[in-house]
Amino acid sequence: MQKQFSQTITMKSKRAQHEIVGFILIVVIVVVIGLFLLVFYLRQEPIEQKSLDIQNFLQASMAYTTDCAISFEPQYETLQDLIKSSYKNQQCLGNRMAIDVLNETLTQILEQSWQASYERPVNSYSLLIYYDEEAGAESANRGLKEEILRIQKGNCTGSKTGAQEFVSYPPGNIILDMEICYT
Repeated sequence: MQKQFSQTITMKSKRAQHEIVGFILIVVIVVVIGLFLLVFYLRQEPIEQKSLDIQNFLQASMAYTTDCAISFEPQYETLQDLIKSSYKNQQCLGNRMAIDVLNETLTQILEQSWQASYERPVNSYSLLIYYDEEAGAESANRGLKEEILRIQKGNCTGSKTGAQEFVSYPPGNIILDMEICYT
């Protein structure tokens, strides 16, 4: 009887050892998978996403009144109209080129609004304004993209976000493409 009792204890002991080994294997497998996913996540490029703040900024800035009058004073151009005048290579009254006034005005607005530096949450920004003919336009230069202005400040060291604003200028659009980089 004692022999039978001892065999029962030995079998239970072996069964318990098998369960512990199985549990340890499951834990090791879960840890390895977790580490693999962590490495995969850390290696991913920052995801660019649309930003409502940047979209609102671009829309609001289009209504900003500049100090450039193309035809007569005091009919000063809005930023949206100044972009169109810059694309047409027009001059403001006072012999200043519209593109120069656009560059100065946008640079001031961007610096005051986003204040990019390494000590702040926004460490860089870029704004590209270009003309893009619509794909359906009847033209020999279908899909032509012409850069109007590019303004950049800082170097991106974090995650990017951005937005676009379209200004109708038949047969295409003038596109403002802005990206912000956060630390």
